[in-house]
Amino acid sequence: MAIMASRAQVGVQLCFMFLCTLSLSVSAGFTKWSSYVPAPVGRPCPAAAREGRAPNGMWGCDGEAWVPAGPLSDWSFAGFGAGMQSIPSYPAKLDVKANYGAKGDGNTDDTRAIQAALAATKQSGGVLYFPPGTYKLSAQLTLDSNQVLRGAGRDRTKLFFTKSMVDLFGWGNKYKPGKSNSPYTWLGGLIQTQRTHKLWDSDMYLGKVAKPAARGDKKLFTDFRGTPNAGKRADQVFKAGEWMALRMYENMNTDLAKSLMNNKGVVGSKVAPMFGNRMVFTHSSRVLAAGADWLELERPLHVDVQMGFKPLLYKSANFKVTGVGIEDLAIEFPWTPYMGHHEEKGFNAIEYEAAVNSWIRRIRITNADAAIKLYSSSFNTVSDIQITQSRPRSGQKWVGRSDGLIADKDGHMGIALHWACFDNLVEKFNITGSMYHELLVAGYSAHNVFSSGFGTDLTLDHHGGVPHNNLWTNIDLGAGYSAMDFSGDPQHFPFAGSNNVFWNVYASRIPVPGRPDSSVQCYQRRAQRIKGVDWVYNRPAYLQGYAQVVVDMPVDTNSRYVKEAGDWFVWYDPNKPVYPTDLYQAQRATQSKRLKLAGGEKIRPSWYPRKPTPA
Repeated sequence: MAIMASRAQVGVQLCFMFLCTLSLSVSAGFTKWSSYVPAPVGRPCPAAAREGRAPNGMWGCDGEAWVPAGPLSDWSFAGFGAGMQSIPSYPAKLDVKANYGAKGDGNTDDTRAIQAALAATKQSGGVLYFPPGTYKLSAQLTLDSNQVLRGAGRDRTKLFFTKSMVDLFGWGNKYKPGKSNSPYTWLGGLIQTQRTHKLWDSDMYLGKVAKPAARGDKKLFTDFRGTPNAGKRADQVFKAGEWMALRMYENMNTDLAKSLMNNKGVVGSKVAPMFGNRMVFTHSSRVLAAGADWLELERPLHVDVQMGFKPLLYKSANFKVTGVGIEDLAIEFPWTPYMGHHEEKGFNAIEYEAAVNSWIRRIRITNADAAIKLYSSSFNTVSDIQITQSRPRSGQKWVGRSDGLIADKDGHMGIALHWACFDNLVEKFNITGSMYHELLVAGYSAHNVFSSGFGTDLTLDHHGGVPHNNLWTNIDLGAGYSAMDFSGDPQHFPFAGSNNVFWNVYASRIPVPGRPDSSVQCYQRRAQRIKGVDWVYNRPAYLQGYAQVVVDMPVDTNSRYVKEAGDWFVWYDPNKPVYPTDLYQAQRATQSKRLKLAGGEKIRPSWYPRKPTPA
């Protein structure tokens, strides 16, 4: 196993994820991208020196050491408008009080007034403004493209939902208390986007990929035989500056999943039935150039392209929901005790499905079972989010259990990116209390960024179905007891695909020796905590995942799954924290230096929300 640690041997360290001792040394032996061993940074880096940090050979001082085929993908296009446009701040079109008679007094049910305002803007779009007040709601709100809910600030405007999903729609005939099968554990939100069953129209299909390509490549060869563009050249179909999408299938042999786990181990038995023969991979990029039978992409590939994955070429994503926004308000539910894992009544705040170029920003969510969920969505921004409870929801008896089990969490999910979510940005989050999955990616989701946030005890959950090439950077875990407690259905393994990068992830409440806040007392408490048997500490590699990239995050390299995997890349020195602090921001700042940009349209018109009709 190859382990990098500050280019030299590192002595005994305290790991916040597990109490451990590390003895790390430089060696070779990785396969594929893991064979890449970064050279030492060979020039002065004043910016790093000013911050008391050390540049890493995978990145360098300002990205000069970065290579597309290396361990680090490029995440600089994440978020709204592919990171190239700011989220719009349109003037309000309608005032729910002035125009539709909502009271906002905390007593009157304002559901009809607000639903009437949504109906009035369903076709034209527009910003619905909620003046200061508490708006009592007793039904689900559904948003369509270009509809924005805006308050006067999360301390001034509150949407108070009095009913759960169960209250509105019932448990269904399959739920049995104590059996952990609530229909609203994963699905449904009290604020949701308009659902659709078809994310891609057939007229978006352009052609096929003719030859395999490797991670880091930018050139794809084309084949238009038997397609709508039969007989055409690639440069007749693709124009420089336009957006396109490479899409690939999983097959019933789960060959794509195997590729995404560094071609090691086995795949869970439920992956093929759930994802087989479905398009589960999307790589969106502008076109740099095209020739007779090829096109060159602006964004390097972050996975291998194999013909067994049926690689196809499409116009840019034709998602059915675009330009949806929720901003500057609070969402609250009545306080209820947490009922137990997968026993939730569905106090679920926000669910975006099939959304692109949409956003959620500057909001607070209180007493939720699930706060924010995105499904099959791309290029969205979730920013400045507070998730909390009016008082702890944990500590009550688990519903339906006869063994006296206590529900020891405050909720189920904080911010979750499910099933084929790509290029989303989650930043500036504050998650207090304890949830099973404070942050989560699942189901082939890739190129998502979690940046600059903190919480009480965050879990960076990879929840099965090989989510891969996601970035976690500049995150304060809080207690740090469950940072890599990946989870999910045991037959959806591996829980994590390859190339997930953890960069400057730390736990401020479990100090590390060598840092100014070191604490022997914390060390002793941690030692006592893990004396008991805990399955996560003895998990096999085929469950946890392969080829993770861990930079400036202490990880127990003696743990079973790291040893069995043999291809984790770890770089850690407590006396030399890594530079830059936030890899996402560094990639954004150096994008034009590292990549040849296409120019042309910033984002396809079909993606970008049309400007709402002025009031």
